[in-house]
Formats: sequence, structure tokens, C-alpha cells
Amino acid sequence: MWNNIYKPNSIGSEGGTIIADEEYKESCRITLERCERYDAITCGVYGCMMYTAFCDKRHSQEVFDNMKKDLQKFIDRDTDTTAEEEDIFYEEFTSKY
Repeated sequence: MWNNIYKPNSIGSEGGTIIADEEYKESCRITLERCERYDAITCGVYGCMMYTAFCDKRHSQEVFDNMKKDLQKFIDRDTDTTAEEEDIFYEEFTSKY
């Protein structure tokens, strides 16, 4: 289950107003912020990857939800992942979004 860590009236890394901020199993975090011309979704797997995607405000919630699903699936994987497999996930994730 994702933890809601949203704090009202917070400013995000892209200078916009944070409208959603969640953490999963103390392993990753995803933040949705509303900027003037676009929405920004910043996410990271602690100690490994940080990434920001920019999207149209009309589609940002859908992208946010899809990114969460992909991150959750990665964190919940059943087996130990090699460094190479992690790199592949990060590359595919950042290419997708």
C-alpha cells in the first residue's frame, strides 16, 4: 500500500504546487506537481534512480497512476534483482515515461 505523505501548499522540485505525494514501502516515492504550463511527475527509487516526467495536465493523473504501478511491481519483485536487471528496468521506465 502506498503511503500518502502529501503536505498542503508544498512546492515541488519544478516550482509547481504539489497535488499528490506518495511513498511505497520506504523504498520509492512519487510526486505530482501542477506547474503553470504542464504537470511534472518526479519519482525515485531510493539510492538508485530519480526521474521527472512532464505531461499535459489532462493526462497527468493517468501517467502518475501507471508510473506507480510500474514502480510497485519493481519493488515487489519476488527474486533478488541483479544490478544489470535494475539498470534495464530504469532504462525501460525512463524511456516509457
